[in-house]
Amino acid sequence: MNGGSKAVVVVHKHAGVFISKSKEDALCTKNMVSRESVYGEKHASVQVEYRVWNPFHSKLATIVLGGVDNIWIAPGTRVLYLGAASGTIVSHMSDIQNPFPFVVRMCNGRKK
Repeated sequence: MNGGSKAVVVVHKHAGVFISKSKEDALCTKNMVSRESVYGEKHASVQVEYRVWNPFHSKLATIVLGGVDNIWIAPGTRVLYLGAASGTIVSHMSDIQNPFPFVVRMCNGRKK
């Protein structure tokens, strides 16, 4: 999944979501900012750079892999995301909405 590995990226049924097929298949989104990593995620490049979307770090990625019919996030949609802690899910939502992302992230700001 890193820059050196060979991968074939195919379109997922949800707009803006992709599957990188290589030694390890992985859910991906197009990286809105090339060579940038939000939380240390792996990248796959096939003319376009993709960021691996780990279902163990994102409930939304788990739902997508689980086969839900509609995630209500696609290019051109607007999202109000409540409870965004580290920004992992928000960063992938922004990738999905590319080229005009509009995500409002709300969190209480308290640290434990």
